[in-house]
Amino acid sequence: MKLSFLPTLFIALLLLGTGCQTAEKGPQVMDAKDLIKNIQKRLIEAKAGDQILLPAGTFDFKRSISLNDTPDITIKGAGKGKTILSFKGQIEGAEGMLIKNVNGITLEGFTISDSKGDAIKVQGCTNVVMRDLETTWTNGQLATNGAYGLYPVSSTNVLMEKCEASYAMDAGIYVGQSKNVVVRDNYVHHNVAGLEIENTINGEVYNNIAKNNTGGMLIFDMPDLPQANGDRIKFYNNIMEGNNGKNFAPKGMVVSTIPPGSGMIIMSHSNIEAHHNTITNHNTLGIAVNSWLFTGVPFKSENFDPFCSNINLHDNVISGNVGPADKTSEYGQLFTAVLGGKPVDIITDGIFKPSSIGENGQVTGYCFKNNGDNIKFVNLNAGMGAAPEDIAKNMTTDLSQFDCDLPSFDTSEHDKWLAVK
Repeated sequence: MKLSFLPTLFIALLLLGTGCQTAEKGPQVMDAKDLIKNIQKRLIEAKAGDQILLPAGTFDFKRSISLNDTPDITIKGAGKGKTILSFKGQIEGAEGMLIKNVNGITLEGFTISDSKGDAIKVQGCTNVVMRDLETTWTNGQLATNGAYGLYPVSSTNVLMEKCEASYAMDAGIYVGQSKNVVVRDNYVHHNVAGLEIENTINGEVYNNIAKNNTGGMLIFDMPDLPQANGDRIKFYNNIMEGNNGKNFAPKGMVVSTIPPGSGMIIMSHSNIEAHHNTITNHNTLGIAVNSWLFTGVPFKSENFDPFCSNINLHDNVISGNVGPADKTSEYGQLFTAVLGGKPVDIITDGIFKPSSIGENGQVTGYCFKNNGDNIKFVNLNAGMGAAPEDIAKNMTTDLSQFDCDLPSFDTSEHDKWLAVK
């Protein structure tokens, strides 16, 4: 029995050792010399749970890269600035990389440059991680650059961290029509809008830096989109500094109206808490709070709420806004007409939600408190007339009516998912 047992045991141990060796070997980095030819095929043939590892180097693509439907996929490079996917000679496809309808996608450690349109678009996905990514356009601030750098849209459970985005002709980082979002530790620079949250429900945006954009950080709610009425967004511990860059967006786009020298703009959104941010050295404004009606652009959606409500700006540092205010945009020209071109720290259009105005004219649901010493504040009272002569007559500088407190709100729906990331 011993003679027959020992060979069997030896073979079993040998097979076990071989199995362990294969498991330890893990996924292989794709061959650099064939990456351009093979990556799309690799994505088409990917199976659930696959890790697709990209080598270091610069790779010139002529067509978009895409992944659809396959769950639990990781695409990982050697690091931003080390694995560079260049689309400077792109002849086919709108995006650099397009990820659609994937439940469980991790994108990490690579750069996408010079895509014809958006650099990285993640659409209709769930459980999204975007980490250590870079998007850029290497010819500088051009209206022909792609609109968005990092662009998760219509997605649920999104974590974006330690990324860098520059030279987008709309927004470097844009999170749109999504739910349960965390955007942290990112750097956005030389875009029109540095970082924009739009029509999104339940999100936290913190520890990000925005410099040298036209506008540093935006929270917009836009009409006539599938997900209307963004809600519950917290912005904290962010730095917005010197966002005085030219606006190079094509005329007719909403962002083309952003005046250079804008720190933060909040428009027609509900339940915003912005606290402990540093907003410095902007030529036109520190923080603006506007309704959609101030744009004068009509909308069709009956479900769209054009007003801001429950806007809580507290304990921010707003300073160093010295002007001169922008004169290249209509907004900047209005500043020049009614404010003599002087910058302001906090400005509101004064078009408030009707339900927030009491019988005595007192406004509720807009609290601006402890944002620095000697804050320069203007309420344009544009609801009483939007012509420059009306605004000049009706605007006020009394901040005391906004010296109030609003309760914080819960954004913790993402915590359970983040705990495993």
